[in-house]
Amino acid sequence: MHLGDTHTTAAKALPSGNRVSAFLSLFKILVWLSVISAIVGMKPSRAEAARQKAVRKEPARFKAISPASPGRISGNGHVPKALLRQPDPAPSDFLEKREHVVQQTKHGDTLLELLSRFRLPPAEKQVWTRSIKRNFGAQTLPPGKEIHFYFFKPVGQGRSQSTPSQLRALEIDYNDASTLTWEKSAKGILFQQREKPYDVELKTASATVEDSVLSDGQKAGIHPTLLSQLADIFTWDIDLEKEIRQGDSFKIVYEQRSRKGQESKASLRILAAELINAGQKLTAVYFEKQRGQGNYYNLEGRSLARSFLRFPLEFTSITSYFTHSRFHPILKTNLPHTGVDFAAQRGTPVRAVGNGVISQAGWNGTYGKAIDIQHDATYMTRYAHLSRLADGIRDGVPVRKGQVIGYVGSTGRSTGPHLHFELYKDQQYVDPLSVDFPAEEAIEPALQRTFDNQKQLLLVELASGPQS
Repeated sequence: MHLGDTHTTAAKALPSGNRVSAFLSLFKILVWLSVISAIVGMKPSRAEAARQKAVRKEPARFKAISPASPGRISGNGHVPKALLRQPDPAPSDFLEKREHVVQQTKHGDTLLELLSRFRLPPAEKQVWTRSIKRNFGAQTLPPGKEIHFYFFKPVGQGRSQSTPSQLRALEIDYNDASTLTWEKSAKGILFQQREKPYDVELKTASATVEDSVLSDGQKAGIHPTLLSQLADIFTWDIDLEKEIRQGDSFKIVYEQRSRKGQESKASLRILAAELINAGQKLTAVYFEKQRGQGNYYNLEGRSLARSFLRFPLEFTSITSYFTHSRFHPILKTNLPHTGVDFAAQRGTPVRAVGNGVISQAGWNGTYGKAIDIQHDATYMTRYAHLSRLADGIRDGVPVRKGQVIGYVGSTGRSTGPHLHFELYKDQQYVDPLSVDFPAEEAIEPALQRTFDNQKQLLLVELASGPQS
């Protein structure tokens, strides 16, 4: 008897109701087995899940590569200023190795020559060369400058170890005030000249006059630059050489701006000043109408400045005044003296008394080395007997009020170092000390509240400063 015949006989032996129940039970068992199999197939094993979790949490690793050329590799982990924002780590197949190379310049080096020392792809080298020529030219770099190069190199699967590095950024500590940076992006190479940040300190100082503002101020430890500024601020209201007297006093609030490591080169500027002369108080407050363009005003908002400085030298002593008849020490005869002579040591800086354009600079007969400045259609000034001209001073160059244009000497017809200064009005000699130029602008109504707020803050600082 065959096995199939046995099953058939057994099925036939069961009653009809029992046969239905048996089929239903078998159907339910098959359904449950299918559901369980589907669930098990959808869940990964614990080991697999743990492996995937570990892969997701594993951090990207960055590793420095060997230098592309001679230089010094930074090892302090310093993030360069040139790379302002670093991209998020890429997937492991597209990681980048980073390298920071520092080149120190030698005599005669140029930025283009330093760039050529690296093995850059020709197309990339061309792009960088073009940008450097456009923004920096081929000028020679001072020896001892540090040039920072930042390279990135793609690594990972499918990438050869011989793939060249890419120059991403370049930075130069150009001078005391700024750094130059080039940064490569998807849009090309961006060039920037960035100003170095300042440390700004607010300080106060005071002194009582026994001899002069200069000597007593220096005895009190006040820098000569600040004393010169004080003289210029009040120069049109009081002659600090003639009218100052024993017992007079002054107080100043000033800012000292310096950069880290360059404290000896700090810039100084008076923000508020108070001068008491014969019981009369003069007050000045510095205020900028536009960023970087400021002036000094009295408490009512009237400008203390004029379109011209009163004197072309700081802390001068007048040895010869403007006169129509003076005994000439060399020619031994009475002649007009068409200017004012200021006593000063050889090499003392000479300042342009106003904005203008140089109409003549160089040798001018008995005046020796001299400079003529045409200020406008009305006024012209002459500075004579100079030892030398300042850098960049030549015919046709514009100059600004207070700019150093030359240095005191004794060239031409002169008995010793001094500055001979002349002022012309409508092409006629006039006494420089007799001209009272009109005051510059006052505070506009729209800026009055801002000026008042700043004025009050500075007056509080003046009041809280040390008493002389």
